[in-house]
Parts: sequence; structure tokens; C-alpha cells
Amino acid sequence: MKWDYYHQQIRKIKEKGQIDFMEIRYLGKIIKLRLIDDSDDTVQLLTDWRNKTRHMFATNFELNHEKTKKWINTDVLENPDRIQFMIFVDDKKIGIIGSDLNEAKTEVEFDNLMKDPDFNLPGLMTVVAKVYHRWNFDFLKIEKMYGQLFSDNFKILNLHMRCGWKMINVVPLKRVYAKDGWKWETMELKSENDYGERYMTVIELTKENLMKNFDEIDYEIMQ
Repeated sequence: MKWDYYHQQIRKIKEKGQIDFMEIRYLGKIIKLRLIDDSDDTVQLLTDWRNKTRHMFATNFELNHEKTKKWINTDVLENPDRIQFMIFVDDKKIGIIGSDLNEAKTEVEFDNLMKDPDFNLPGLMTVVAKVYHRWNFDFLKIEKMYGQLFSDNFKILNLHMRCGWKMINVVPLKRVYAKDGWKWETMELKSENDYGERYMTVIELTKENLMKNFDEIDYEIMQ
């Protein structure tokens, strides 16, 4: 089947655990990617980062240690469709990056790119994203990636454009409240005077467009 190889490679990575998987040398720093773990340190960092940037997520709810740990284990480590890496700079955890095979099993969605808001190394996340995307195309043999982000998230949208992503659609959203918070859902505009409370930009990336923007990056896939 089409996705057998993808699932096989994701399974192998998870079986090896938290070893150095990718290494990037950038501006005198050593950047490494390792499979996400559920240690107390990682759980607390992700909880803090998410709470600081919660306005840029499609769901907004009270996040705590237990919910984050459950997400790591159930939604990532035990999910054969999904992969998430911790990003280390000189052995310090500063962010995460990952993707997921969508529910229809037709495309890989780039669904997570988050950095410690207090850590700053100009251009770092663009370089990490480019290497991560190339790994997806070269080693996981995918044909195309897609993603979604809020249209007012200009910083990350510009980062994606530098990697070669193309905008293919803009979708109106409405806020839907639930018992423990609220989430953004797509909506239908029923008249010319109707509008969304917020908008989501849909993007896609091919290897051809990535390589037009790849430049020279000093990196190595370790495993």
C-alpha cells in the first residue's frame, strides 16, 4: 500500500528512542533533532511554550502537565501516523518540529513548529524546517506536504515562504466554545456581507519548490 514505507520508517525511529537523529551546524552552534520524550522536563517545557503562544493554536483550553504528557504518549509516540522531534541547540531543548499523516491518509501535514519564545538565534527555525522537509521528501518518500496556519501569523507564514511553501487557499473561521475552552472551526460565508472571525491560510510544499530555496546547509542525517 502507498503508505506502508512511511509507517515502517516512522516505526523504526520510534523504536530507537531518543538518539541523535539529525545534526545541523549553524552559526557556530550544533543543532540536533531527537525523538520527543515524555520526561518531566520536556512535558513542562511544552506546556509552558504552548501556554505562551496559545493564541496561535486552533484550540484554546487549559493546558497542564497531565494533558501534555498524554498528548506526547497517545497522540505522538503511540500514533503510527505521527512524528515529532525535539530541537536541541548545544544540548538545550529549544523547540519541536513534526508532522502527521492526515485522517484521509492522502497527504502528510506539517502540523507543529514551536520554539521557546525566550530563545533567539536568527534564522534557526527556517534552517531546521528546510532540513526537516528535505528529510521527508528524501527518506520518507512523500510527494507533497501541506499545512495550515492562521493568516495573521505573519512571522511563521514568512518562514514557510522562505522554505518554498505556496499559498493555495484562505479559509474563514468561527470560534466555537466548549466546556473547557474554545476552538476555531471552518465556516461557510453565506453572503457578500458575511465574514470570518479569523482566517486560516492553507499551504503546500513540493520538493521542487523546497530545493529552489534550500541554499547550502551543513547537516547530516545520523540514523
